[in-house]
Amino acid sequence: MDSLKSKISYLSGLIDGLGLEAEGKEGRIITEIVGILEQMADEIEEVQDSQNDMQEHIDALDEDLTSVEDDLYDEDDYDDDYDDENIEDFIDMTCDNCGETVYVDTAILKGKDSITCPNCHKDIPLHFNCGCDCDDCDDCE
Repeated sequence: MDSLKSKISYLSGLIDGLGLEAEGKEGRIITEIVGILEQMADEIEEVQDSQNDMQEHIDALDEDLTSVEDDLYDEDDYDDDYDDENIEDFIDMTCDNCGETVYVDTAILKGKDSITCPNCHKDIPLHFNCGCDCDDCDDCE
């Protein structure tokens, strides 16, 4: 940016050194062009300063977002919360209405005839075959 301003200052000095009359046609045009160039250089400098400020703000937001993502999606915490032992406590079911696979904790199934699908919010009937060929088994509830 300094190079642009110095070049415009050089042009302004040349105009003064050549003694172009501001009252003449060519002198007036050249003087106006240099004035416009000076205004453009000032505007460009303001835009660059504004862009630099925004870039600093974006970088700070990016760092903050990365920190939040690290806190929310920390894979080590996820692995600690779900051990292989806990997987056995869940069963997977397919909703007859929407086809979504639903994983359900077996502890909440006791005494229920159906559960609500979290995807379509319709009931999924619970039908289990205990394998003992009985009509009413305590193990099947």
